[in-house]
Amino acid sequence: MSTPLAENSSIGPLEAFWRYRAWTVPVTLVIGLLAGLFVLATSGTSTASTTLYLTDPRGTPVFRDGSSTPTDLSRYARQRAEFADSAEVHEAVAAVIDGETVESIDDAVVTGTTSTSDVRIDCTADNDDLALQICDEVVTAYLDLTERDTAARADALVNAFLAERDRLVEENGGQSTIDQIDLQIAEVRSEAALIGNGVEFVEPAEVNQNSRILPALQYAIAALLFAAFATAIVAWFRAGRRPVVASSSDATATLDAPLLGEITEPPGALFDPAAPPGAAYQLLATSLGAVNPQGGVVLTATITPSHEAPETVARLAVAAAREGRRVLVIDANLHDRGVSRLFGFDQGVGGFTELLAGLAALDDVRRTVGVGGQAHLDLLIGGRAVDDPAGLFRSQAARSTLHAVRGSYDLVLIDVPSLLAVADGSALAGDADGMILIVERGTDARDLDIVRQRLEVLRTDLIGVVYDHRAHDHGR
Repeated sequence: MSTPLAENSSIGPLEAFWRYRAWTVPVTLVIGLLAGLFVLATSGTSTASTTLYLTDPRGTPVFRDGSSTPTDLSRYARQRAEFADSAEVHEAVAAVIDGETVESIDDAVVTGTTSTSDVRIDCTADNDDLALQICDEVVTAYLDLTERDTAARADALVNAFLAERDRLVEENGGQSTIDQIDLQIAEVRSEAALIGNGVEFVEPAEVNQNSRILPALQYAIAALLFAAFATAIVAWFRAGRRPVVASSSDATATLDAPLLGEITEPPGALFDPAAPPGAAYQLLATSLGAVNPQGGVVLTATITPSHEAPETVARLAVAAAREGRRVLVIDANLHDRGVSRLFGFDQGVGGFTELLAGLAALDDVRRTVGVGGQAHLDLLIGGRAVDDPAGLFRSQAARSTLHAVRGSYDLVLIDVPSLLAVADGSALAGDADGMILIVERGTDARDLDIVRQRLEVLRTDLIGVVYDHRAHDHGR
């Protein structure tokens, strides 16, 4: 019998990416992280910035450039910024930094003015240390050359005054005029000494951290998108070779069994035997009664291990008991014991295995659980662990036990381990009246084929399918 899943289970790249998220998500994140770190370590630029707070030149004849009007601060700041970015400064910087040329310094340095009419210098390089070094050397060259320029301007003015004074002396000019020239010479020299390099304060150069982080972040995001696209395509092709169960019709068509019910969302509250089990489970119990009115011994199994399946079994049992049926629940999943824990019995002794081994009678290990009002059900926990559960379940004692409880109850639900994990469920299948298969969304379609073929070999009737819509991680 062929499976009809080829058309129904086709999925897109995004769904395939999420189906195999166990490896697609980590691979995508690692690629993005590595790309960002690589760019951060090997590329990008660092920009060091500093500000020169200028001395106010107004009223200082050294900086008047021959004019008698006070110097405009913004114009003066622009002139000083241009000087900081001049060839003269760049040549001085290139001379002291190994491997740098005037052209490379031209590319690295950008100057401008601030809102307070001061000079801002930005130096961009391949790494923090070089950017800081260039910035520091630009400041050093600017201060040195400016101080020389100030001294030269002062000397020029002083020489002009001295020439005028000498002329007056030769011509026997008035002494008062000569004295005035002497005062001007003293004033120029004093102001030149006070102004010096024309800078009140130099702000220490600092690296703009975003200058390297932003490119790294951009490359990381780009790498994440590329990796997500690539892994989605790989997952898509892989999913095409490994179709999954995407709907209840997929499961029922492949297994050739009726749909007993669907679990579309988690129960609204934690499991409580005395509380209503929920509409989905009440419908499931009713469907089971309609499809299998004779009751008997019914196995409940999954394809692969599931954490949610024990609650489905427990709520189904409660719903059936609240309908007035005599219900016995047997926890034969010795690997998980999920049903026993849900009913509040965690101990590992005094249960099914002791009964089958002849170590206890049914009345000694049977527990009665109230399920609301006058309704109740009986429970057999798994019992102590054994080395070979499948062998014990296949024994004559197991057949005798199932025959005995079949006549005492309207419905005997036996929760067994997943059919593809261990042989425990298969060992009990031959003596059961049928099986309910809980199929989770995303189950590998090939696993359904294997289970169907196994049940045909065991000659076990598949009563129906319970389809769990909730997302489960079956991607491998």
